[in-house]
Amino acid sequence: MNPAEKLSPVVEPASEPAGTDPGATKNYTPKNGFLELGSTSIKFYLVALSGERAGEVEKELKIPWDLGYEVFQNRRISPTTITSCLKALRDLSSRFPEIPFEGVTAIGTSALREAQNVDIFMRLLKEDLGLKVGIIEGGIEAFLLELGFKGSVREFPTGLFDLGGGSLELVEYLSPHSTRKTSVPIGAIRLHCLLRRRRNIFDYIQGGREIVLDSMQAYIGGLPYTFRELIGTGGTVRAIVHSLKKDCFQISDLHGLIQRELRGEPQGELLPYRRRVFLPGLLVVECLFTALKVKEIAYRSASVKGGLISLTRLIPLAGA
Repeated sequence: MNPAEKLSPVVEPASEPAGTDPGATKNYTPKNGFLELGSTSIKFYLVALSGERAGEVEKELKIPWDLGYEVFQNRRISPTTITSCLKALRDLSSRFPEIPFEGVTAIGTSALREAQNVDIFMRLLKEDLGLKVGIIEGGIEAFLLELGFKGSVREFPTGLFDLGGGSLELVEYLSPHSTRKTSVPIGAIRLHCLLRRRRNIFDYIQGGREIVLDSMQAYIGGLPYTFRELIGTGGTVRAIVHSLKKDCFQISDLHGLIQRELRGEPQGELLPYRRRVFLPGLLVVECLFTALKVKEIAYRSASVKGGLISLTRLIPLAGA
């Protein structure tokens, strides 16, 4: 999507159980809305607050946008993106009239943390929709990831990483009662913005590997143990397993995908906004094999949404 284009209406529904009608009043279950304003997309979650499905995501919608490209290149959110975002959120508000946007829990991650004009953006959201956005630090992102996924961990030590557009969150589950969380400021979009002026694709790949390995050495260092399992999540890892047609992969699989990039071959039916950052995402995940000395990465669905929903059921997010 060109930054000058308007954000598309709500697209790519990730889950929508049959028979859920946001305007229906029969058998109505109280719900709340959650918004995650990330580097690559705006995500909206509709969550039941009571009954048998309390705490479950009943509907998940995604709106791709170019926020990460704008901020990591120019440090600012463009007027076009602000206007388009307001329109997309107004459409959401109209589509779900039973969810007052004044009560929606909304968080912003790495791109909003770094945008120099984020205060203007947040003020417009508040004035137009009554929406308050809490900007969370990378460590809080990793904490929410840990909180939402910890019930699925059976072996220790297990590693879980979420590669986003602006940063990589790594959670090390050392024991049932001990974790270590790290946020590395190197995501797929950020890396692409750093490499966009490279002379050719070979220089792009070599430079990308150097940047990622230096960042991982600075933020992660050498680990005194090897993970029993390394789990990857997020859009880039999902795109990798989609292209490979398997849920577990090794570094040799990534080398094959990188070679396909060099030859200009298509990588499956990736959405356009995902296709643009596929190569830099491959380079980040490839370097994880080297930095963490693991032989295999397994894909599983995980995100900050699980931790966010769990946390806000107990304590409202500050500033949201």
